[in-house]
Amino acid sequence: MTDKKSKKVTENSSHENAPQKSREDQEADNLSMIPEHLLAELPKEERGRVASIIKETMISGVMKRSNPIADKVTSDHITQLISSSDVQDSRDRKERKSERNYNLLLLIIGIIFIGFLIVFLQKNEDLLIKIVIAIISFIGGFGFGKTTIGKKNNT
Repeated sequence: MTDKKSKKVTENSSHENAPQKSREDQEADNLSMIPEHLLAELPKEERGRVASIIKETMISGVMKRSNPIADKVTSDHITQLISSSDVQDSRDRKERKSERNYNLLLLIIGIIFIGFLIVFLQKNEDLLIKIVIAIISFIGGFGFGKTTIGKKNNT
């Protein structure tokens, strides 16, 4: 047991006593990665920066950064995703079509109502004008509200 402790002590002391590389030595090691003909082309002030970029690239190339779930995705998963996306698209198309039909129905009912008012209130023009102004104001306010909400949703 004392032998193991003495080994650890000597290992720690050897790390502590190991000479630290100077900045010049580290730069020389970094520059040794670059071939001489390329090194001669680089300006002196850029050589250290290029060497560190190359070193980082080499280190990042060794490390694998990937999503563990992405490694498990198969072509069957992708096919299933595409088919469910197609089903969702068809549902969206049906929903938009039904919404258009609903809006068309509301428009037709509105036109019939205005026609009904015009026919039956021809004799009382003052009341007819006030009702038409109120309807136009309502439609304008409704349209303004819709566009304002649409702009808020888009941003």
